[in-house]
Amino acid sequence: MSNMTQWCARLGVIAAATLLCTQAGAADAVRYWGAHAGVNTPTSWNAQVDYGAGSLATARLDLDRGAHAGLVLGRQSGHARYELEYEAGRMKTKRLTIGPRSAALGARGRYQALFANVYRVEQLNESIDAFVGAGIGWGRATMPRVGLGDGCSCFGPASQSGFAWQLRAGLGYRVSAQSSVSLQTTWLALPRPEAEGPPAVRYARKRFGALTLGYSRQF
Repeated sequence: MSNMTQWCARLGVIAAATLLCTQAGAADAVRYWGAHAGVNTPTSWNAQVDYGAGSLATARLDLDRGAHAGLVLGRQSGHARYELEYEAGRMKTKRLTIGPRSAALGARGRYQALFANVYRVEQLNESIDAFVGAGIGWGRATMPRVGLGDGCSCFGPASQSGFAWQLRAGLGYRVSAQSSVSLQTTWLALPRPEAEGPPAVRYARKRFGALTLGYSRQF
């Protein structure tokens, strides 16, 4: 069984357990679906480039804000919320720097992840809730082929799949008995992309934030 399949299977078990365990003795439990979208906030991503024969270089990709979005299916009982979430995003490379050389870029990287999330929810008043939580799951990050010009110092594309985690906090406003809108910030950690080359490249571990607006509805 591949690593990706193993992670998906484990995550499915975790998600099923968290969603089902709330059913017993939870008369006030409600199910909901939701979506959120906004921007991510990474500014740069470093990488180690191996050209062979002991020739190593450190590269830096400057990044622009990109799109970030997610879909969720969950269940809430009292102060506890459990959900399964799919997230995806893109980031735009602005500039590549290797040593003293630098060049503007326009390529795009991307990522996707599947999480099992758990939250603590507090009702601040009749209309506003605050929530904070965390999620674990499987993710994949991919960075494009980049270089300093015609035939010079190109590397990639690079990708990697594996364990991912996130932290999240936000505020929700109930617009009706069944639906609400939210503003939330997420701190996301993904696998670091790699490519065998030549040249071989290994990106540094990267954690970055995302700010999104969300909508959810009970069913």
